[in-house]
Amino acid sequence: MATRNEIESLIFYVLGENNRQLMIKSGLDGVSKDNRVVALRGLQDLGWIGHGGLADYEESYSLTKEGRKIVANHPELRDLEKNVQGHITALREVDGGSNGPRKDALKKLIAIQCDMSNWDSALLNCFVIRKIAERTKDVDALAFSFYYQGRVEVAQNRWEEALESYLNAIEKYMEAGDRKGVCLTNCALGIVYGNKGDHASAIRCFESSLSMARAIGDKHSEAKALGNLAIIYDLEGRTEESENASMSCLGYFVEIGDLQYSCRISNNLGVLNMSREKYDTAAEYFGKTIVACRTTRDMEVLGAALVNAGYCFARTNENDKSLRFTDEAISIFKEPNNLNMLALAYRNYGYLEFHNANLQKGFEWFEKSVRSAKTSGVEDTYAACCYEYGMALIKSATDPRLARKLLKRSSTVYRNIGNLTLANKAEATLAGF
Repeated sequence: MATRNEIESLIFYVLGENNRQLMIKSGLDGVSKDNRVVALRGLQDLGWIGHGGLADYEESYSLTKEGRKIVANHPELRDLEKNVQGHITALREVDGGSNGPRKDALKKLIAIQCDMSNWDSALLNCFVIRKIAERTKDVDALAFSFYYQGRVEVAQNRWEEALESYLNAIEKYMEAGDRKGVCLTNCALGIVYGNKGDHASAIRCFESSLSMARAIGDKHSEAKALGNLAIIYDLEGRTEESENASMSCLGYFVEIGDLQYSCRISNNLGVLNMSREKYDTAAEYFGKTIVACRTTRDMEVLGAALVNAGYCFARTNENDKSLRFTDEAISIFKEPNNLNMLALAYRNYGYLEFHNANLQKGFEWFEKSVRSAKTSGVEDTYAACCYEYGMALIKSATDPRLARKLLKRSSTVYRNIGNLTLANKAEATLAGF
């Protein structure tokens, strides 16, 4: 549990400004509610406080293990991990800066919050920076706010909203003459179209991003566009093209020491091998991704790798590992309500229960996975969940009518998004049923 003094001590430590310390010398009640909420959200994003306990600032809070350590020792900023140092520095700059420096600090903070999957905080700061940008007529900052708002909406499977945000971003980047911004936003638009099942539009956006990246000599953006093209190739069953593109990207990101994007490509290669039913090889890629993501604190990729590894372990009868990894993934995706990834996690639970002969529980999880996948709007996830549920019904000789309906739906969706390999697989199962 946390006392008010402990929470104040943490805020003194994070903000580190003498004038701020004087303002709250007699407690945070003297600070405006907005500033108080921002400070407390920063402590939550750092993982130093959680809900529950005593603090009594509109909500109650408890100190985490890390929070207790900071209160007890007050280490020098330079003694903390590098990513934590950057996070605290950005919080201090946002708190103390005038409009110009504050905009730059907000940009830094939003990027950090997105990398850590602190989506609510990132979205609120996007609105803050937009207000400043509109007042100062800063087109580049406006573009930045729309771009990162789109990133938050993608993480929450809000595809139409993300599409609108990215289109606003690309318009502002073009107005500002920022070719790199246009390049990055085209890549982001491709991800939205890909998740909506519109692969032709996704490929067009990725190829536009790739072309512009090459024109401006941006190797990093070129590799990102190529990596995303690899995902679409995999979804369409073009596995050899997908693997070649992914391996090329991985080599580049490893060479420049970009651990964060290396993790993303490693996860993609795991998915590629998983689609080939090479579960041991896929699990190796996911295992490396998980270890690296714990260092980079990229919760989005960590969660995806945990879900994927959980499925591989379920398929190789390593049930304890599968359950542990899937449970951790659920804890990551539950709060932002990422229905796409939750659907895949529910599928894992269904597979585990089914193979432990708990048929009814298994069917309940499979049904939940199908509902969540449909609501998420991610077509390939919906097709995969329908297929798993249908196969379970066939193997258990339960409700053949529903099994046929699910496999037909899976086949139709796979065919619509261009994955003829998996569409044919579902149809072959139907034909032999």
